[in-house]
Amino acid sequence: MNEQPRDPLSIPSLWCPIPSRIHPQRALVTEFQLDWSVRHRLVGSDAESTRLAAADIAGLAARFVPRAGLAGARTMAALLTLTFVIDDLNDEGRLRGRPAEFERYAAALSRALDRGPLDEPAEPTVRALHDIGRRLGHSMSPGLRARLVRDFRVTLAAEVRESTQNVRRLPPDLDTYVRNRLATTWVLPLTDLAAAVDGAEPAPADLDRPEVRALTEMTGLILGWDNDICGYAKDRRDGVVDVNNLPDVLARTTGAGPAEALAQAVAMRDRVLEHWLGLCDQVNDTASPALAGHLANLASMIRGHLDWAATCPRHTVPQGGSVIRITPTRPARALSGPDPLKIPSIAWWGRLSSRVAG
Repeated sequence: MNEQPRDPLSIPSLWCPIPSRIHPQRALVTEFQLDWSVRHRLVGSDAESTRLAAADIAGLAARFVPRAGLAGARTMAALLTLTFVIDDLNDEGRLRGRPAEFERYAAALSRALDRGPLDEPAEPTVRALHDIGRRLGHSMSPGLRARLVRDFRVTLAAEVRESTQNVRRLPPDLDTYVRNRLATTWVLPLTDLAAAVDGAEPAPADLDRPEVRALTEMTGLILGWDNDICGYAKDRRDGVVDVNNLPDVLARTTGAGPAEALAQAVAMRDRVLEHWLGLCDQVNDTASPALAGHLANLASMIRGHLDWAATCPRHTVPQGGSVIRITPTRPARALSGPDPLKIPSIAWWGRLSSRVAG
């Protein structure tokens, strides 16, 4: 079911009716992010600096929070940079294939974000995260900051589980994969930060509403699935089979070939985005200005990630150009694979509203 395809796979157009937006001071965000990364020794050579600049992580931050104050956008760029560095260490760096060592590293990161005492000598990433924790202490309420620290730890735990699965070559079933993917996108702590960057935090009771929690989870899953879908053709071409990639999970669990599994993944992704749009409209009907701004940032994350991925080296083909095409009009696609709203770990989303299109 995971045989190499004879012909290159083509990524279908990805539907997203959310308008593109980017922070008006993107250049200043980029300048800060590169300087901050060098200052905290996250890059150790000119080649690494060039690679970091090419990844345009600051551009992703500027798309995630286009309405933020400059300080908030800079902190988002710093936190995003750390998530990329941590993922690289786990996926292809010195911690690859070493879940026990990664778990110890994750514990040091958790203490640093919570501004606990640093072990000496502390890793550059740990010191950089300690600096982010200091910044959060000045820009967030204690309650929201505690939520971010909690969600950061949830994400690290999911990364440890994924590392263990990869080492043991334990392919997850669809529900197990979805449950872990909700966290490994890093969207949970990133959305906590996004809730503080516009100058007015939503009330804790609003963030805890089931509808808002569902929208946050959907945002993370859409970003994770878009990443899986956009990287799938390149991974197949390079001979990479990822036990934690949605099309590969579907190929293994439904018996589909690569092209059919990719089509199933896109149809599932569209179904979740459709549900997100309908539920977001309903919540916005009665949302406070602060909550409406937060929901706007969630929308910007969905669209901003696609806009960023369209130019990211990870998703470009050797002869140049993007494999990603974004369309504002939903293509006519049958849901040939599993209905995502019936996957046990996220089935509760579908019970939140009877007015969302089915």
